[in-house]
Amino acid sequence: MIRALVATALALLVGCLPPAESKPKPPPCPPPPEPDYQSVVVGTIGKLHLVESRYPLAKLAETMAVFNPDLVLIAARVESLRTERLDDAPFEMTYATWLAKKRGAAIEPIDWFQTAELDAKLPPVDPSDETSIEARETELLHVPKLYTFEQANGLDLATKILDAEAAQTRRRSGDPVNARRRAWIQHLTTDATQRHNRPKKVLAIVDLFDRPLVDMTLSGLGYTARTPVEVLAKSKQSLASGDLPSDVLTMWKEQAERAHGYATAPAAKGSSPAEDAFWNEHAHVRDLAVEHKGACCVTQSALIVR
Repeated sequence: MIRALVATALALLVGCLPPAESKPKPPPCPPPPEPDYQSVVVGTIGKLHLVESRYPLAKLAETMAVFNPDLVLIAARVESLRTERLDDAPFEMTYATWLAKKRGAAIEPIDWFQTAELDAKLPPVDPSDETSIEARETELLHVPKLYTFEQANGLDLATKILDAEAAQTRRRSGDPVNARRRAWIQHLTTDATQRHNRPKKVLAIVDLFDRPLVDMTLSGLGYTARTPVEVLAKSKQSLASGDLPSDVLTMWKEQAERAHGYATAPAAKGSSPAEDAFWNEHAHVRDLAVEHKGACCVTQSALIVR
């Protein structure tokens, strides 16, 4: 009984005490400073931009506007960019180059290949009884690149691409033609950043299969990698996806005419069937791009050269 009375008295006493002074909350920690040197590598899907509505070419313009790069690397050969004839590059590289010029960014080509090697055969699978295993492990490299912007530029696909390319090299005891091209891409990427005195912001726009390689190369040069999806997600800026500029359509039309010419003069240049097919496809894709003003959507069957 006495204990109960004492407890009641203490409770009343505590209730009568003035409330303790509340301490002000400390201000939140400031966000960490942005890295001085940043890179973004955008993986494109080539002619399938005309098919996939969830990856319009406007995404290239939006990424470039938000990231605001000092240097733009594109998937084009050195001679093609020097002569301003991107006939042999993916059609979206013409638009990427136009965008970079309009923003005043430096532009450098980082692709390398020889048209005479377009029909080069891969080394045989070794041992040959693992052919079915190799086909399963490298299937990703041989199916249409029909991906959304988020998929094409996500970590999951990049990991699968690296695994598939490693499997192809491993199962076939090497791949000389592709290995040389990849080595040139690495060299041209490194050389471009060095010649431009290591600019703070580098944007690369390349085929999605080359994205992991270029990403790793720039990371090795000391750039902090940011994904295109992350860049756009943190921005409040959004661009309307209207018709492409008439300048770009005119360039595509000129490229298509030259590509048609390359494909219809095989005897004069001693080209192979693979080279003729290459030029026919580039001409056809540009014809469609002009017709549809660079926007989707056409069917995949419309992309087939008749």
